[in-house]
Amino acid sequence: MKKNPATVDIIAFGAHPDDVEIGAGGLLAKEAALGYKIGIVDLTRGEMGSRGTAEIRAGEADRAAQILGAVWRLNMEMPDGEVSADPESVMKVARVIRTYRPSIIIAPYWDDRHPDHAKASQLISEAHFKAGLKKLEPELGAFRPKTILYYFLNRMDSYSFVVDVSKHYAKKQEAINAHHSQFGEVGLKPLAVLGVKAPLQFIESRDRFQGAQIGVAYGEAFLVRTPVPVKDPMMIWGSE
Repeated sequence: MKKNPATVDIIAFGAHPDDVEIGAGGLLAKEAALGYKIGIVDLTRGEMGSRGTAEIRAGEADRAAQILGAVWRLNMEMPDGEVSADPESVMKVARVIRTYRPSIIIAPYWDDRHPDHAKASQLISEAHFKAGLKKLEPELGAFRPKTILYYFLNRMDSYSFVVDVSKHYAKKQEAINAHHSQFGEVGLKPLAVLGVKAPLQFIESRDRFQGAQIGVAYGEAFLVRTPVPVKDPMMIWGSE
């Protein structure tokens, strides 16, 4: 997809080209359908993965972004398997935040069995903070999004809220399936993505479970570090 210089409402970050689809694809599809502008940033090209090449995965990522309704998708081309929250990488991400000025950032949960996921979470969290420092590279202008929503990949502990993504779940599945090299190779045994032998079934089962927690077909859980503001509990729990 072509890079769009326009600002966006949400930026979803992932360490690898299919991470945001797995953890937050339903939310992204839902927000895009509601008219919000979505950007996706992949930190690496996923070139160390057992399946597919960096070029193949780039094409799959573009197709998935189009399915979800994102207005652009960028790749930071950091080394796969060596994501680091070093000062240079932090500033690269901070510049993206300052350029596109989203209200919300979506990032992987920091406690994950894959080192890249955990380090990506740290990297994005530090970039979120440093993007708001006025004296740090002031030419772009300081900007700090209101919050970071952390999504889950391999592990889920406590979460802050669950989003009903039932009406948009087919889009999430379509976007995940667009990563054909990772999930759809004919004649090969399922790859142990997410630490399981049947990743597509695992993702759907997890999303069904999360949806069941709020009485809907499919849900996606997110964690925030600060209390979630509620203007009126009756709007959530009051009688209909």
